[in-house]
Amino acid sequence: MAASVSLHGSPAEAPSPVTGASRQFMLETMVDFPDDALTAGRVLTPQDIDALMAKLAELGVRRVSWGYYADGRGGFLNPSGFSEDDTYHTDSKVEWKYFDATYRLLGNPLKVAVEAGHRHGLEVYAYYKPYETGGGIMFPEGSEPARKWGRMDCIGGKFSSMDPFVFANPDLRIKRRTDDIPSWAGPAAVHTIRLTKSDAAPTRLDAAHLEIWTSPNNFGYQPKPVKFAFAESVEPAAREVRDHFGNVLTRRGDPVRVLTLSGLNLEDKYILVASSFSDGKPDFVNSGLALMTALDAQGREIPGVFASGGAVWAGNLVDFRTAGLMFDYGWGAAPIIMDASNTPVDESVVLPPTAAKPRGKQGFIAFARGRNSHLPGALCETDPRVRAFWLQCIDEMIAAGVDGVDFREENHSTMTDHPEDYGFNDAILEKARLRKGDLLHNIAEVRGEAYTEFLRECHHRLAKAGKAMRYNLQVDYFRPDPPPNRLPAYPANVHFEWQRWLDEGLLDGVILRFFALPFSAIFEDHIAQKMIASARQRGLPVTVNRYVESPELSAELQRVKAAGHFAGFIFYEVNSYIKFGRAPGECALNYAPVEKALTEVRPGK
Repeated sequence: MAASVSLHGSPAEAPSPVTGASRQFMLETMVDFPDDALTAGRVLTPQDIDALMAKLAELGVRRVSWGYYADGRGGFLNPSGFSEDDTYHTDSKVEWKYFDATYRLLGNPLKVAVEAGHRHGLEVYAYYKPYETGGGIMFPEGSEPARKWGRMDCIGGKFSSMDPFVFANPDLRIKRRTDDIPSWAGPAAVHTIRLTKSDAAPTRLDAAHLEIWTSPNNFGYQPKPVKFAFAESVEPAAREVRDHFGNVLTRRGDPVRVLTLSGLNLEDKYILVASSFSDGKPDFVNSGLALMTALDAQGREIPGVFASGGAVWAGNLVDFRTAGLMFDYGWGAAPIIMDASNTPVDESVVLPPTAAKPRGKQGFIAFARGRNSHLPGALCETDPRVRAFWLQCIDEMIAAGVDGVDFREENHSTMTDHPEDYGFNDAILEKARLRKGDLLHNIAEVRGEAYTEFLRECHHRLAKAGKAMRYNLQVDYFRPDPPPNRLPAYPANVHFEWQRWLDEGLLDGVILRFFALPFSAIFEDHIAQKMIASARQRGLPVTVNRYVESPELSAELQRVKAAGHFAGFIFYEVNSYIKFGRAPGECALNYAPVEKALTEVRPGK
């Protein structure tokens, strides 16, 4: 292991291979290397990795967690020639060709990072997300990127980015329940469409301003010249409706306005309802999962998934007239303004605070029959073949020379609008059905026990190799009331036994991780306090993970350090505050809040 250095630059006691804990407060950071490789604008080299580690050491960082993405096996399969606008950093471009070329050049980026970090006196941990084996990067079915780089089918298109193991074993992904989709639903023609508003207030939306568009392949929708009968009614809401953030839009029993389009016979694969307004004040809003209902000839609801103008990835492909849409992508409950303009970007539209961004992509809702049979890329922890694969990944990290491994179940591979419906693989059901009581409860217990068994074996292997094992304890999610907008980032129906992991001595340190909750949660939230107390009772170091996009970052760092019982502070993540230059070996700090935080904790400040 590399020797540790204290926050103030003097030598610190070397970390124990059992606890991985320094006696002094430590600055850490996380490198989610695909972000760097995708947005650098060129191929990254070993010289760049060395320069990055040198810069981090100069800034006072003493431990680096490096994201693992099949590093020992050549990296993920991905859309090697695709370019898109960076969803989060609007001044950059996501270039998959550089990602590919960087991984080919480096061979094993994790190993290169470990060697570079050690040269500069840094500890380097692998940052491992077992469920992160295939982000939901979907290309619309009829698009050129889907033809070139699509690898696995989903409703609306094809997934592209994934671990080679997932590509070879797609049936080992987490599976959806099969007991709630009737056999008649697949081929059922849509005879009636109901559009439901979140309240009963009058609306300007009427038959004259409603259009039906369809597509055989979710690309380049065309107007459907069909006539329909139109009716408007006010009815009691059949259920409570919440938006993506959990805000109540409609309470059960509240009056809501419903527009009914009947007399249809739509057999098309993809069906879209749009409004034709180009100006004026919109008034018809609802969650994207409650706005539209499709009924068959008998008046039965046809199960399906929905798409709006939103996207997490490949947003530049989202345009129903000239491109396609993203179905079931995890943000479907965001409010949709049905009577907004859906052609140019309408800057005059004032959105509800929780509504999706317009970008000219409001004013419609699309429907496709059925539900996705599996999550995009997350594997089933209860299948022994999956755990064997995960352990192979751990062996790759050990072979790369890491000082430890940070674990996290939160990921980008479980994204769906219906997380509660997944976790029904045969390996899970076989065990869950042998137990008495509620099946869903048993499923969560079976899966949680399987995941804990995996962590036990990880602990054994890492301890034998003299490596530390830490876990990101999720303040957002390891609670009975997780924020709804965080649910797509986790496998649902799993009881993550974090208290048991501590009780059994599986962890050498814990990381407090939070996203939806405020920074103050680590000092005030009862779940966070329980996590801290449980770790301290066992003599384990507790480190705070913090997204750097905070104007109060410096004050937050100083508050964590002054508390006296935290072991360190993780700046999450490097791509947000260090950018690579145009020439190999060039990188620079370019984010003022991080610079301020680092300056103010130096000696004499």
